[in-house]
Amino acid sequence: MELIKFLAFLAAVLPVAYGAPTQAATSLHPKLLEAMKRDLGLDAEQATARVARELQATEVIEQLRTTTGNSFAGAWISEDGATINVAVTDEALASEVTAAGATPAIVANSLSKLEDAKQALDNMDIEQPETLASDSANTGIAAYYVDVTANKLVIEALAGSTAHAEALASQVGLVASEFEVRTVEEMPTTLATVVGGDAYLINRQFRCSIGFAVTSGFVSAGHCGTSGASATTSSGAALGTFSGSVFPGSADMSYIRTVSGTTLRGYIDGYGQGNLPVSGSTAASTGSSICRSGSTTGVHCGTVRSLGATVNYAEGRVTGLTGTNVCAEPGDSGGSFFSGSQAQGVTSGGSGNCASGGTTYFQPVNEILSTYGLTLVRS
Repeated sequence: MELIKFLAFLAAVLPVAYGAPTQAATSLHPKLLEAMKRDLGLDAEQATARVARELQATEVIEQLRTTTGNSFAGAWISEDGATINVAVTDEALASEVTAAGATPAIVANSLSKLEDAKQALDNMDIEQPETLASDSANTGIAAYYVDVTANKLVIEALAGSTAHAEALASQVGLVASEFEVRTVEEMPTTLATVVGGDAYLINRQFRCSIGFAVTSGFVSAGHCGTSGASATTSSGAALGTFSGSVFPGSADMSYIRTVSGTTLRGYIDGYGQGNLPVSGSTAASTGSSICRSGSTTGVHCGTVRSLGATVNYAEGRVTGLTGTNVCAEPGDSGGSFFSGSQAQGVTSGGSGNCASGGTTYFQPVNEILSTYGLTLVRS
């Protein structure tokens, strides 16, 4: 009986993929519109138009990434969602950018140069064993990523580690104009919690949120459980087993293979006002609007602020995450990140909360699908 009850929960939490992205973009679910109005200040017409523009922007950006070659320096959508900005290092390419429907920005550093510097940091053993000690709570390298809008590598650090961050930038060959150290108030943490309730439990102890349905189970965050761990309903009924999990390291992702007989329909839980369908997994660009659904705080929205970020959790460093200004809290881990009707990823961790705001990172879903050879459920 408990499993039957939980199947209804799965139907609410797991997304189904159907229809074309353009169709979904013109008809956003009322719950999504409500969240975008609350968090982004957009009315229904503005939200629908913005999501449609962001889908189109993805195609323009990928086209220019190819045609501008080594001069490509990144792209982002303006704060109001109306403009596609594409940065290049060669001024002669400005007319090509304009012709494609974007606004050119001439900058000094190519994206490949900054990404190479970030990769060099990823390959370093950044020692910060004292960051968890009570007498050194003000030190630690929180995260680093390429900020395409600033055309710099950004290193986020606690106040006591700004000099350390500057030294790291110098070690990977960057000069002062090519990086920026930003002070943050706290280190990021993963968002699993030892609390019973809805969503799903790992080894009957830790609660996380389901991400997206695949044809043989669902995906979630890697820190939620290791391979072989059990996944159960809140009342203890068997749901499945972690078939694969990566955390920390190159990802924060997991795949849970569900038990025979589980009905894997798919909607993102709208928390009280219907379910939110998913029609694909086209990755959003920097500056795009994005929303998140989790079992602790429900649906919240914001914008994408960085791609390919490296985050230093207490458990270890994780690379390849997407940074957002969407809030989240413990128990939201593993939950769905989505832009319009497009699946984006599963909640990893961050800092802050939904009362005062915060930063949240997610693991891109397309990497999970390709790593484990999975397919989103489609109707």
